Amino acid sequence: MAITIDGGTNIISGLAVGGLPDGVVDEDMLASNAVSSGKLASGAGGKILQVVQDTLTAVFSTNATSYTAITGLSVTITPTSGSKILLMGFIGYGGKSAANIFMGLFRDSTELLVGDAGGARPRSFAQFAGRNTNSQAGFSPMYLDTHGADGSTAITYTVKTYTEGSSYPVYVNQCEEDHATAHGRTASTLMAMEIGA
Repeated sequence: MAITIDGGTNIISGLAVGGLPDGVVDEDMLASNAVSSGKLASGAGGKILQVVQDTLTAVFSTNATSYTAITGLSVTITPTSGSKILLMGFIGYGGKSAANIFMGLFRDSTELLVGDAGGARPRSFAQFAGRNTNSQAGFSPMYLDTHGADGSTAITYTVKTYTEGSSYPVYVNQCEEDHATAHGRTASTLMAMEIGA
């Protein structure tokens, strides 16, 4: 088929695939977002699309015996459809040795990772034995979340905690309160990285 140019519509007909010389179509000629992820070569995904971080330097404490969010430490992100969220963080905590401490990672109200059921044993992302009153430890969650959001909905990630016994509070960013003036304080952070499909 011969190549024809219609001057009225500015349409070129009869041009075979690959008929243009190299360099005729460059990046500047493509409209924004003209290429979908499905048109990218295998292995071209995995780009970091956005990063959101929150930090907590104040002291938080709770004597709750069921999950309660660590106030002042959360990240809200509006991810694109099909992406994933890589979560990383560090939470410095302290508590008395008589009670266990439980930590959970949540997307909105959904707990993201827990151990298998085992009778009446509590299930969580992480569990720590309460430590000596003059020491702290750290919880460093890391999790790749398949969020299922549609690209227009914001989601919030939080770390929640609780104590085995209401008489033994969990402390974030310092050791148990009796020794607050004798020992240092720490900072906590939570980061969400959106990874393209």
